[in-house]
Amino acid sequence: MNRIKTTSVISIAGLLCAGLLTSAVQAANAPEWLGGKLTKPLSETRIGITVLYPGSNAYQAKYAETAVSYAKELGIDATVMDPQGDPAVQFNQIEDMVSQNLDVIVLWPTSQNALIPAVRQAARAGIPVITSNSPIGEAGRRYIKAHTGPDDCAQAEQAAEMLGDSLNGKGNIVVVEGTPGYSVSILRKNCFLDKIEDAYPNVNILASQSADWNREKAQTVMETFLTKFGNDIDGVYAFDDGMGLGVISALQAKGKKPGDVKVVTCNLFGEGWDAIKTGWETGSNKQSAEDDAILAIQTAVKIAHGIDVPTLAQIETPKIQANNVNQFERPSW
Repeated sequence: MNRIKTTSVISIAGLLCAGLLTSAVQAANAPEWLGGKLTKPLSETRIGITVLYPGSNAYQAKYAETAVSYAKELGIDATVMDPQGDPAVQFNQIEDMVSQNLDVIVLWPTSQNALIPAVRQAARAGIPVITSNSPIGEAGRRYIKAHTGPDDCAQAEQAAEMLGDSLNGKGNIVVVEGTPGYSVSILRKNCFLDKIEDAYPNVNILASQSADWNREKAQTVMETFLTKFGNDIDGVYAFDDGMGLGVISALQAKGKKPGDVKVVTCNLFGEGWDAIKTGWETGSNKQSAEDDAILAIQTAVKIAHGIDVPTLAQIETPKIQANNVNQFERPSW
């Protein structure tokens, strides 16, 4: 009887020690930024990531590349998908991730509203969803655990300030927009317009047209503006730096010189950094694709392990112009 009791105690103690050892190992393997304990090994943490269209945009390509490399560095099980800007494809990707019962879904949405039913489906299946870079429509935010990324409204306001100041508060400008109906496009348009109208009432907008975040389309749009308005254009606001570089190509082809037309963008690219140094670009703001992706993945890992996260976590986006461009590292995208 004593031997049986003793054996039972040893077995229980062994199990307890094994459990404590597992907890200790997991605690030791927990990254410092986690802010809590792992509930299982990182290698068993399963995250699905779907990114707008990394095959057509340098920033998004770098985001996707960073997501893959950072997930590998952490040792987590992560899949990064490209819906090629198609909400229907991304809708199906979300449904597939729900069927796989992943721990967390990271969504860079292709549409503000079309994906809400899929996000609702994930939430009802008990799979947390975080949006990254671009928020989903207001009606779908009840189903989102958190949002990470830049403050697009603040970036647009910064762009308005840089353009308005460079024109000394007066002049004619044209606007090259992103994809209509996309939440980032909405924010970068409305917040820019509000700031221009309030702070620079003598800046006149001649025309505004979408180029769908595409550099070549932006060049064509700017060529059309130049044909229509000619030398009446004093400045340009492009919703991102890729389109801004297309604008600059159109100006160069027209025989313009650096600074003849002030060009301001959001989300500085590497070539844009060069263009600021040579005077072709007046200003932009820092938005790190690496920081964007890493913040999203860290937030997803925290959620997967039951750690509380803020509903909104943002990356910093300071202004970059000729007077401070050398203080910032050239973007690699």
